[in-house]
Amino acid sequence: ASKTVNKKIWPRFFEDVILYGKRFEIRKDEDNIQSGDILNLQEWDPKTQQYTGRQAACTVIYVFRSDDYAEDFGLQPGYCVIGFSRWN
Repeated sequence: ASKTVNKKIWPRFFEDVILYGKRFEIRKDEDNIQSGDILNLQEWDPKTQQYTGRQAACTVIYVFRSDDYAEDFGLQPGYCVIGFSRWN
């Protein structure tokens, strides 16, 4: 069963997702996110410390996790790369 995972995203990176085709996030691997889950990116302004109200729900299509060989590719232990489809 898929789940929805909410994550804060700074305005600069949110714009990259909705306008320029950014389709990945590098995050702490803390939510056991899997292919088929919904990644709900919620724009967060670090200056005001508030959500802006904008969000983008994206379908996770791939997760690259740190494991025995991930450091060889520059991914620190405890982190993952989440690939997602175009936002809905």
